[in-house]
Amino acid sequence: MKKILSLLMAFLVIATLSPVLAQSGVAPERLTSLVHNAPNTGIMLPAQFDPNQTTYLLTVADWVSRIRFTPYAASPTSVVTVNGQVVASGQESQIIQMTNEPQAAAITVTAYGAGGVLTGQTTYTVYLQRRPSERRTRVSAGYITEISIKDNVSVISADLITLNYQPFSNISSFFNDSNYIYRNYQAADSCLYYFGTLNNPVRAKNAQEFINSYQLGGSTLYYLVYIEDKIVAVLPYDAG
Repeated sequence: MKKILSLLMAFLVIATLSPVLAQSGVAPERLTSLVHNAPNTGIMLPAQFDPNQTTYLLTVADWVSRIRFTPYAASPTSVVTVNGQVVASGQESQIIQMTNEPQAAAITVTAYGAGGVLTGQTTYTVYLQRRPSERRTRVSAGYITEISIKDNVSVISADLITLNYQPFSNISSFFNDSNYIYRNYQAADSCLYYFGTLNNPVRAKNAQEFINSYQLGGSTLYYLVYIEDKIVAVLPYDAG
């Protein structure tokens, strides 16, 4: 009888420790990471998901009224939430209603240790843009030659490059013939500015911070995302 009780106690101890043991085989930084995050529609920039990249831009067609995300956690023991609501890894999130106004979705991955103690947390932010009726989102890229603020409106001039997209992909190569200069194009008041590199972009607080910082990544080559006649996002282009 004592032997049976000893075995039972050992089993209970192992069962209690199993969540901790499961996490111990995963690198600590992966406990709060996603390996993928798939929207059900739209075009995401950057095009390829990177666990270390925590900000993205998703543009959707004007007729799209709601979207969902399907996040995949690196660790099965992590807790994933989308705008505060728990979502199982690999399952669709709740519906996010789209409007013509810019908004953001926050996807948070949280790790807990023994006793339910919080050990780490990462939030991925996806900025959402919906095209107004009868307007189209386009993406160009070019070397920024001038950017300034005139009458509280930021304007950008750029030497545009020609993008060649791979079939069935958002991945592109480019060439520059220096024949197409994009001059004094206005940015929307809600324009999102990123500087740095495509793999490690930093969101500027405003147009002036972008002006002060856009050359720090070593290149002036940027994606320009615009809706009809206004630039709505500026992101580093990876020329490598």
